[in-house]
Amino acid sequence: MKSPISRATVCSGAIALALCCAADAKCGNAFASPQLVEFEAAPQALGSSQQQTRRERGQVPKDVRRDRLRGFLAKPEGDGPFPAIVALHGCSGLPEAVVQGASERAVSRGYVILLADSFTTRSIDDTCTPDRYAAADIFTRTLDAYGALLFLARQPFVDAYRVAVAGASQGGMVTLSVAEERSIKLFVNPKNLGFRAAIALYPGCGEVGARPSIPTLIIVGELDDWTPANDCARALANWGNAGTPIKLVTYPGAHHAFDVEIFQPGRMMFGHWLEYNAGAAEDARRRIYAFLTDYLEK
Repeated sequence: MKSPISRATVCSGAIALALCCAADAKCGNAFASPQLVEFEAAPQALGSSQQQTRRERGQVPKDVRRDRLRGFLAKPEGDGPFPAIVALHGCSGLPEAVVQGASERAVSRGYVILLADSFTTRSIDDTCTPDRYAAADIFTRTLDAYGALLFLARQPFVDAYRVAVAGASQGGMVTLSVAEERSIKLFVNPKNLGFRAAIALYPGCGEVGARPSIPTLIIVGELDDWTPANDCARALANWGNAGTPIKLVTYPGAHHAFDVEIFQPGRMMFGHWLEYNAGAAEDARRRIYAFLTDYLEK
């Protein structure tokens, strides 16, 4: 019988574990605590017509929105500059308890990691149901991701031109949004910064936009009933093969959150089945770091 999972359990780290466990982190092991940092969402760029109107009035165009956010930052020892990862959580947020493992694994591989928290400063519990989506929608979180990139670019130990974005579930949807070419025009970006590569674990592909303009790895489970694998296959077919490399990996017999060990045995969450799959998780770990090596270290 499929057993339900309580909302309290979800908010204690389920989806937020995705990147951590997908990256083979030993969640909860002793590790130097990541630094809690604050940064701002990227300033939304005004449309060209708005800018022109303000110039005609003798006004300097201003930014529209700049929400204050927090995140967790960890780095390898040394001065760098190091390649970096911006990690985007799923619809249940980013509990501090799971940050340790994700940081440990990234740092041990020589990466700086910034786990961006889109919910806490906005007093959001979760955005896992339709009535909650608008609290922090994909566009809002796209600006959050670029705010994290701008923050990393100001750190002397980060190579601002070797930064990847990675997200799971709803965070994976944001990742695909960030990977679109148009996304770098959504915010004030005087240095023309952008992400070098993107990793999306079981994202919702049913409403994706344009083809990613940076190398992108998409990893899904064949039996996922929350973010169906077939939607991602259709998206790739619509995008075609012209352009930067996009790789879709589909694991037979795998469900949503197949890399999250807490879902062993599987259980229900918000009406969807989540279940850990050791074989898929192990292969995903290997592919993720091979992908990062290819596009951040070469």
